[in-house]
Amino acid sequence: MAFLNIMTKSPAKAGDSAGDLSYLTDERIHSVDLVRVDTITAAQLSRKRAKAEKRAKSEKAKADKARKDLTAVITERKATLETLRKEYASELKEAGPLVKSLLGLTDPDAQDAQESLTAAMEKAGQDVSAFEGAAPCSDNEGTYPNGQVPPNALCPLIGAAGEMLRPKAAAAFNEMSKAYARDTGSPICITDSYRSYAEQVIVKQQRGGWAATPGRSNHGLGLALDLCGGINSFGTAAHAWMQQNAALYGWFHPAWAQAGGSLPEPWHWEYAG
Repeated sequence: MAFLNIMTKSPAKAGDSAGDLSYLTDERIHSVDLVRVDTITAAQLSRKRAKAEKRAKSEKAKADKARKDLTAVITERKATLETLRKEYASELKEAGPLVKSLLGLTDPDAQDAQESLTAAMEKAGQDVSAFEGAAPCSDNEGTYPNGQVPPNALCPLIGAAGEMLRPKAAAAFNEMSKAYARDTGSPICITDSYRSYAEQVIVKQQRGGWAATPGRSNHGLGLALDLCGGINSFGTAAHAWMQQNAALYGWFHPAWAQAGGSLPEPWHWEYAG
């Protein structure tokens, strides 16, 4: 009908209608193409989503299986460990007194034996904290006059036979000395620890201004140490280790004893708790 209508009009008027018809036809064809492209794109996205969902489901199944297998392995290993603990508990318990007897000895063989025993006990699940200095050897934390602390209120120090400190200070130091030994191969070297009043008098006579007035030294409280093995010199690796780690165990280097202090003593360290 549009064609017949065009044919009945004058050429000038017919030209406009023909152009409009051509334009509308092109637009319709273009719209159909767009719909077809959108349909194809939607189908592709749908297929991709289906593949992704299938892949996710497969990966979840794999993860669930791996988790189940891991749980089974852990359960089995726990059962095996518990069996080993029961088998060796009594034998390792008997080793306890021997470990304690080795504490404080400086002989390398004795130290190696003590470390081997505690390592074996720890591996079997036994509590070895009492042998590694993590627990005080005494609960006597009473207050005593400087230089008059009784023997039952003092505890031995690992790797230094005869050297003693108050229980908590000794426990903290022994734990620190163990850590130092793991890093350097030997426990912390000690030259002096608790000093009785009489010992303070002798030290004052020998060292003069380098020693505190008798009755005022932290050595007399069982809370101070004089160290050696490199710690007694500023700038050494051993001294640097103490500066970096001592505070973790409650020990510190007094300001007056530091380099530039009023009485520089790199060897003197005190327990703060």
